[in-house]
Amino acid sequence: MFGIDVSEHNGVINWDIAKNSINFAILRLGWIGNKNNHTLDKQFERNYAECKRLGIPVGIYVYCYCTSVETAKAGANWTTKQLQGKNIELPVYIDMEDASIANCGRDVLTNICIAFNTIVEQNGKWAGVYANQNWFNNYLNKEELKKRYTCWIASYKKGIGCYKGEYDIWQNSSSGKISGINGNVDTNYMYRDLVAEIGNKSVSQTVAQPKTETQNTYIVKSGDTLSGIAAKFGTTYQELARINGIANPNIIHPGQVLKINGTSKTTQNNTRTYTVKSGDTLSGIAKKFNTTYQKIARKNNIANPNLIYPGQTLRI
Repeated sequence: MFGIDVSEHNGVINWDIAKNSINFAILRLGWIGNKNNHTLDKQFERNYAECKRLGIPVGIYVYCYCTSVETAKAGANWTTKQLQGKNIELPVYIDMEDASIANCGRDVLTNICIAFNTIVEQNGKWAGVYANQNWFNNYLNKEELKKRYTCWIASYKKGIGCYKGEYDIWQNSSSGKISGINGNVDTNYMYRDLVAEIGNKSVSQTVAQPKTETQNTYIVKSGDTLSGIAAKFGTTYQELARINGIANPNIIHPGQVLKINGTSKTTQNNTRTYTVKSGDTLSGIAKKFNTTYQKIARKNNIANPNLIYPGQTLRI
């Protein structure tokens, strides 16, 4: 999927024209700082309203000047307040790139991301991290962040498949040209279908029913294999490959929607279960099932809600 990210620096955009060139738009909400002087982007409300009018999927990014966890939390609270009542189809990304905070150190900067994103997730939104390649490699604990969140990298090089399988979104240029926008604009490729994944009510979220042979769908997550998915639904990878027209069972990709002939393995008495995937958080799982992370932690005797691991089976 191809899209743009924009701010007040792109001026007044003619979205009626721009929509013909893009699949999504990530809008700057504004910036957050250290003195509760968080500032709304001058074009945000108009950009949001126009995208909603035209049915363009929307994500959010927030430029960060914060130098501590506490100011990041304040910025996150401001962010969630601005987004109350707004429907966004893509994550809220904290934008980590400003030179003025680079000397805070890798651990502090990583904890700023986690503090901000935890509050975003607790308010029912998906959270992510945006940074350029230098920042991901040298200023952030990128592997920890990639396990927890969707990540969006900026790195300006030729091609359309750079970073596929490594990051969910790649900002490939700051000098793109899009009809309806004066001057240069940031352009992006989204490899993971976050619009479908965030909006999807997958079969794993439904209450267990008596076992019947019905056709459902499943959205492939990072780390999934066809044989692993087959095992979850009491079928075979050969059958999944057949009904989905998959020539090579070893090649599936995150965001891919699979037809399933089978029944999810859940416990009886309407108890739902969920297997933790790489990148999951307890608050994110709670959002999927319309519950709270505190309830899931209590049901599963989890002392620290920040510590879950891939493959762990949770009672919902």
